[in-house]
Amino acid sequence: MSFRRAWVALVTLAVGVGAASRVGSQIPTQTATKKKPTAATASGKKLAGQVKRAPQAKPPATRKTVKRKTIAARPGVKPATAKTVAARAATPHAASPVYAPGAVPVAGREATIGRITESLASTQVAIEGAAALEPLFAQLHQLEVDPQSGMVRILQFGDSHTAADMFTGAMRTLFQAKFGDGGAGFSYPGYPFAGYRIHGTRRAQSVGWTVLGTHFRDLGENALVGMGGVSLSTSLPGDWVSLEADATALEVQYLIQPGGGEIEIYDGDTLLKTVSTDGAVSAGHYDTPVAPGPHHFEVRTTEYAPVRLLGMVTEQPAGVTYEAVGLNGAEASLILHWDEALQQTLMAQRDVALIVLAYGTNEASDSNWSEEGYAAMFRSLIERCRRLAPKAPILVLGPADRELRSGRRAWTPYAGIDRIVRAQRSVCRQLHCAYWDQRARMGGLGAMQQWVSVGWGQADHTHFTGEGYTELASALFSDIVQQYNSYEGKFGVAAGGVR
Repeated sequence: MSFRRAWVALVTLAVGVGAASRVGSQIPTQTATKKKPTAATASGKKLAGQVKRAPQAKPPATRKTVKRKTIAARPGVKPATAKTVAARAATPHAASPVYAPGAVPVAGREATIGRITESLASTQVAIEGAAALEPLFAQLHQLEVDPQSGMVRILQFGDSHTAADMFTGAMRTLFQAKFGDGGAGFSYPGYPFAGYRIHGTRRAQSVGWTVLGTHFRDLGENALVGMGGVSLSTSLPGDWVSLEADATALEVQYLIQPGGGEIEIYDGDTLLKTVSTDGAVSAGHYDTPVAPGPHHFEVRTTEYAPVRLLGMVTEQPAGVTYEAVGLNGAEASLILHWDEALQQTLMAQRDVALIVLAYGTNEASDSNWSEEGYAAMFRSLIERCRRLAPKAPILVLGPADRELRSGRRAWTPYAGIDRIVRAQRSVCRQLHCAYWDQRARMGGLGAMQQWVSVGWGQADHTHFTGEGYTELASALFSDIVQQYNSYEGKFGVAAGGVR
């Protein structure tokens, strides 16, 4: 636990700095719906094992947006200060089927934290199939040998646990502290949904944009939503999006389409480029180096013609990026509905070193997903990811523990996670992907009650607080570094080069 605790204070401080915003003037109509549509109906087709979807997990609560002149991201929720626990309980925690809420005495809280952190530090539940990560380890080692050798880009697709950028923000901080700061990496254009943030950046947009992809039945014609499944469209002049970040390089991703309009790309008041988006349907991107330091980038439309933005990227000259591509309420099958050719072009441009898939919370709440049907879908997803990034290994993060209400004041562990974990683990073993059993790392079935009782889980018994996400990220990073160190020892990687 000494290694894990050494990082907690660092990560909590860094992740707690939210993405502050330039506050704007009208909330977009896309930020609220009466019902949350599901990935299964995004294209009107059913995948193997799929039938009508059950309600999905709600995203974590965020502050309400306000009406102003533009639409802007609100500051991130600052996680609680990490607490150093002196005592560690040796007795493993056995979860009861049903829990009733109640105040936890200080001594009991310390004992509970001791049990949780002991589980998080356990070497018995680590990364399964970690040998699959060796291509990533080779690149990380090269960065340690030569910090200016290049970029190592890690891309995490997921649901609301990813969208909040608390877990991914903590992972970004840890990787960059050890292997070098590569910048914020990819983000959605503008401010496509309430609560969207990438820590270390600020973003805003004008009110004229139409958002596609955040509501899963609304992917637009042919699902041309880009690398991360979200796009902003307009046909009006004068619409804009902005992004503030420290960077030495900028990339703007957009859709090339017949009759597409021009966009102007600015760094502060300096016009970097006027780009036409007219042409046969394909993915376009504009890339340029910029002076080191903080920047205010803007993309502006200039005419009455269709423009669709797919993403923005800011990077440093070398180091690691840990990029969050998450959507509230998403299921793993959603990716299969996005246009693959468009996504493949942009993924090739990113040259990803590792794909992380973090799904299962929403699927677990739907008893209509059979284990076999889910495994068939997940196998298709892994195969697609390998087409998108043939050189990148894949790490699957199993769903966290979750509890549902049992009566007015009690909670019961959700056993539906079992079939998702079994299906994911089976596919990972068959297709040689790495797997991290997040629920087991938390303490197993029923552990969420304990996390909530010490302030590391939210009141919905599904999501975590900032401190809880930091603890989980610290545990995963410790497991990755342990395997990375074993890789170096196993292959005798000499200083000055990789094998």
